[in-house]
Amino acid sequence: MKKRKKLELHTKIVIGLILGIVFGSIFSLSTTKLEIVSGGGEKEIKDWQEIIYFKKDSVVKSFDANSQIGIIKYFKNSKDKKDLLVEVKYPSGNSEKFEAITSIEKVKTIGMALKPIGDIFIRLLNMIAVPLVLASLIVGAASLSDLKHIAKIGGKTIGFYAITALIAISMGLLLANIIQPGSFMPPETKDRLLETFQDDAKTRIDQNVSLNIVDFLVNIVPKNPFAAITEGNFLQIVLFAILTGIFLTQIPTEKSKTVINFFDGVSETMIKLVEKIMLIAPYAVFTLIAATVAEFGFNILQTLLLYSLTVILGLALITFFEYPLLLKAFTKIKIKDFFKTQRPVIAVAFSTSSSAATLPVTMDVCEKKLGVPNKIASFVLPLGTTINMDGTALYQAVAAMFIAQVYGFDLSFTQQLTIVLTASLAAIGTAPVPGIGLIMLIIVLQSIGVPEEGIALIIGVDRLLDMCRTVPNVIADSLACVVIANSEGELKKIDTTDLA
Repeated sequence: MKKRKKLELHTKIVIGLILGIVFGSIFSLSTTKLEIVSGGGEKEIKDWQEIIYFKKDSVVKSFDANSQIGIIKYFKNSKDKKDLLVEVKYPSGNSEKFEAITSIEKVKTIGMALKPIGDIFIRLLNMIAVPLVLASLIVGAASLSDLKHIAKIGGKTIGFYAITALIAISMGLLLANIIQPGSFMPPETKDRLLETFQDDAKTRIDQNVSLNIVDFLVNIVPKNPFAAITEGNFLQIVLFAILTGIFLTQIPTEKSKTVINFFDGVSETMIKLVEKIMLIAPYAVFTLIAATVAEFGFNILQTLLLYSLTVILGLALITFFEYPLLLKAFTKIKIKDFFKTQRPVIAVAFSTSSSAATLPVTMDVCEKKLGVPNKIASFVLPLGTTINMDGTALYQAVAAMFIAQVYGFDLSFTQQLTIVLTASLAAIGTAPVPGIGLIMLIIVLQSIGVPEEGIALIIGVDRLLDMCRTVPNVIADSLACVVIANSEGELKKIDTTDLA
């Protein structure tokens, strides 16, 4: 009897992703249902015509049948919840009132209930990311033998990332100018989005982000490297690790060898841990995607369809056009084989929206499948995770143009050039964690004089687009890895086993 072929991990992850989309779509959160917990107990309401908030018998706010998110957010952001009364009116003419309300939420489904499994998976990968970056960079910098070699590899890496970022931003601006997604938004849609998400936007604006080049350079240097490690400040960790690795080569070998071996052991242990954690990846990806689709659905995409398509088109062009051209120009790796190795990387990046969480998987793939030696992978990839954000940079360019178009701003060439420069610097300073790109977008808007409150227009689709833009971020890291290794003549033959 012929033995059945076992499914490869990357195939299971893709299956989990597809099933998650289907499952989340079936068990999506209803936009016409709410769960109200009040003094009278827990009550599920649905198909309302109007919901009115009262305070001392005076109407303070009313919402129609299409304002589920606005209803929830208004209650959450109200300071005196105990004084709020709610009247629910139905199309039949009936109504009911609620007082002593403690919560108003969407009605949860099984799609959301499974999310903790995915959250554990992300936390496990994030748990590994910091020690892996620290250990692998120390070993990588120490193994590059001398300062000239380190400067050479570092220069190539930063140069490569800078070029791809500039291309990505330029691509975003080009598409935004051609498609003009913000010119087609009706005023009533704009007003509804601003009203619904204005509190979320204010929360991010209140974080008071700014981009000062001198301060940025100063803050890269950690006062306390252990604090940087604790807080997950990747730029500071990278600088500390590189400097430690460099100067380990400047002390006697009998002393440095023990330290290098220790961190090499830590790095190997983290990689081995990745292999075990990845065994639950198919199930984790399923729950994460199911929860995201269940919570956000595709309704919000309809409202911002042209904007979302512009961002996704740009991401697709840099991923499947720019990167293959660079791969073909600088290496002999077949495009098909390269992208086959990236399947688990893409799946984890898409489902976690985090370059940092994907880093352990990327390192494993680059070393074991793409033939990149550890000393290069352990230097280029952590650096890329920290400073390379092509997808985020493109998104910021399109988002800035979109918001400007909605507000009726006609940006000059100089202002668009400002977007290029600011988005490039913001991308370098962007932490490799979910959602941070939206906060850095505020810096880009400030640089061209567009109202920061405009981020409220795009918050609704940010989570879904965050998943998409993380994919080119991590693929560019792998691409840089093989390009740098090949330029140094150290790229081994790609492992084509299990790539079918």
